[in-house]
Amino acid sequence: MLVFGDTDSARNAVHLIFSGEKVRPSDPVATPRIAPERKRIHGKEVCVIPVTELVRMKLTSYRDKNRVHVRSMDAAGLITHAVETSLTDELLSRLERIRATE
Repeated sequence: MLVFGDTDSARNAVHLIFSGEKVRPSDPVATPRIAPERKRIHGKEVCVIPVTELVRMKLTSYRDKNRVHVRSMDAAGLITHAVETSLTDELLSRLERIRATE
């Protein structure tokens, strides 16, 4: 975790998560291996994480803010059948719980 300034608070810190590893031992699966894709946005080339991997990361973390992000992606139509079929049973169950509590 990277904390800036004179604070001990993790609230505004940057949390580093390592690809392919569990964040907490209780997590159902490890974070996905990240394979960034190069995209051009506003004339600049940037690396972005594919939606499938982002959804898996959010469902693995499953904190309130992650569930809000998943709802937003789902409402925007980004969680397609292809994304759903890439999920483990546990992560698919979490997605279904998020959808049921909208």
